[in-house]
Amino acid sequence: MRKNKILVLALVFVLIISSQLYGCQNNANGGNEPTSNNVTNEAGVNNKASEEVNSENNINNTAQNDTEEVVETEDPEEEIPSGPQRSDIPEEYKWDLEKVYANTDAFMADVNKVKDSFKFFADAEADFTKSLDSFLNTLKQYEEIRRVTDKVYVFATLQAHTDTANTDFSDLEDITAELDTSLTEATSYFMPAIIDIDDETLEIWLAADELKDYRSFIEDIINDRDHILSESEEEILAQAQILFEVPESIYDAFNYLTDFSDYLPEPDWNKFWSGSREDKKDALEAYYAKSAAGINLLSEIYESEIKKNTFFAEARNYDSALESALDTDGMTLEAYDKVFDITHDNLDKLHHWISLKKEILGIEDQVHIYDLYSPLIDNPYSFIDYEPGKEIIFEALKPLGQKYIDDLKEGFDSRWADVYTTEGKYEGGYQWGTYDTDPFVLLNFYGLMTDVSTVAHEMGHALNFKYSNENQNYFTSGVPIFNAEIASTTNESMVFEYRVKTATTKTEKQQALLNYIELIENTIFTQMIYADFEKRAYEAYEAGEPLSADVFNEIMGEVYQEYYGEDFAIDEITTYQWAEIPHFYNAFYVYKYATGLSAGLSFSNQVINGDKEDVQKYLDFLKAGSSAPPLQLLKTAGVDFSTGEPLQLAFDKFEELVKEFEETLK
Repeated sequence: MRKNKILVLALVFVLIISSQLYGCQNNANGGNEPTSNNVTNEAGVNNKASEEVNSENNINNTAQNDTEEVVETEDPEEEIPSGPQRSDIPEEYKWDLEKVYANTDAFMADVNKVKDSFKFFADAEADFTKSLDSFLNTLKQYEEIRRVTDKVYVFATLQAHTDTANTDFSDLEDITAELDTSLTEATSYFMPAIIDIDDETLEIWLAADELKDYRSFIEDIINDRDHILSESEEEILAQAQILFEVPESIYDAFNYLTDFSDYLPEPDWNKFWSGSREDKKDALEAYYAKSAAGINLLSEIYESEIKKNTFFAEARNYDSALESALDTDGMTLEAYDKVFDITHDNLDKLHHWISLKKEILGIEDQVHIYDLYSPLIDNPYSFIDYEPGKEIIFEALKPLGQKYIDDLKEGFDSRWADVYTTEGKYEGGYQWGTYDTDPFVLLNFYGLMTDVSTVAHEMGHALNFKYSNENQNYFTSGVPIFNAEIASTTNESMVFEYRVKTATTKTEKQQALLNYIELIENTIFTQMIYADFEKRAYEAYEAGEPLSADVFNEIMGEVYQEYYGEDFAIDEITTYQWAEIPHFYNAFYVYKYATGLSAGLSFSNQVINGDKEDVQKYLDFLKAGSSAPPLQLLKTAGVDFSTGEPLQLAFDKFEELVKEFEETLK
């Protein structure tokens, strides 16, 4: 949750400065640099580049820990300094975007190259499917131009995310968004023309060796024939694509560009961390004052997102936005419902955890949302610098083999990661890139031990991206969205397993266990809370129920009560959680955090406790891209979701960790 990030920021922002000084001691220079969380959260329709984005906003930013080279503080009450400027950060800790474009002129040259291609595609339409040669020539040109479009799209967004208030950068984003829409419009005849090719001709063409790199692209279109419209209708939908990101853009403008500080109270985070329950309550209410003030606007924005997704789904002959999203995932409605059924069957484990927190904290009434941030042990706050944090990652991931570690080190040395928070930088973390660029990782490293697991998470995405691009052609290189959170959570799980195993003191063991518990709580239970809310919100709209902030608040409160149990009290600010989740602007994405971590936990166990064959299966999975359906790729690698076992094993792991933590309290 983004609130967790903000709260942790308040606790440790002073450490950013010390972390930067650590970097400066090891490297000279400062600098200025250019940076989606789906291009703002995986929302780029028909944009292969945006399929590579793996945003982790709102995830896993709650807990604090400890290990070697960690400095502990019991009572972080320092005044919070203003954010550092980008020029304060050494170059080695910022993206090297000059490897993508040396300057704006080079960027605009590629923009114009894409624009110039529109005439080619218009001229090619008449002969597109008349012969194998014309068909192949057009597809080759499409791949070339699509790759250029991906590149400019990624560059513009990465630039913009280094300073969200810089209008020059946002102007580049606008240019590329329109460019992407225009390319989609210029090639909108592809799908209807391909499905009109007679079966005999298509079979001969697909057998031709020259078309091998385009088979998956063609077969995906053929498999979607029930959802492809006439040429004129496809052209209209292509023109409408420019509207697809409008709800999210307005949401981002409210969150990032609208400053209410002159009108709303400022949260006192010093009191939040060191004060009474009432102080914590006051601080959170002050933090949520912006959402409270804009709740009706936020409701209208989210309702427009639901309507938009429903419209585009129905336009393509899907029964619902959910059916459309699941088709993209390679999931069935039955498999989707099974995720919820297994989760609901295991809510007793979360209820027990909330009740245990109540007991440890000595709460006499009910646990409130502000209590969730109260430390459960005496020394919960552990800090570590970025460089020694990387060493922990290298040690934890050793079971993956030396090549993986060497590639990981090369990524760090090649400036894949933009590490530290700076004024105006995009919040959260993600990995993004194109077939023709490095993987780029957005971080906001504050110096907490949990930030180390976040680095491992995002670099897991990056290595998955690298291996897939190296082993697949352009059209099969994209990691299926359903599988996108697996390489990252496998790394994260391995880091926590390492920390629990190597803990040398009771405090270290408790911290590691708490962080591991919170990983599963935040990435499975919390994300399923969001997924349950999303599911019910869409169902309410489809049932014809008028949507409003009151309706969304009521649904959110009901879901939280079901998941957290009778020992949890629903406060008004709890019901505002839906308004804080940018992932809702990438419809039906959040449940994949739960499935992703459950698969990651299974792979982590296989890699750590299995043999060389198990490790190789996982590494082969990282190379596979979208060369087969997502569930098939997982089954081949040894994780079979059809059984429900991976998710159940994750809940069992959660229960095991809670029991182990309870033992440390005796």
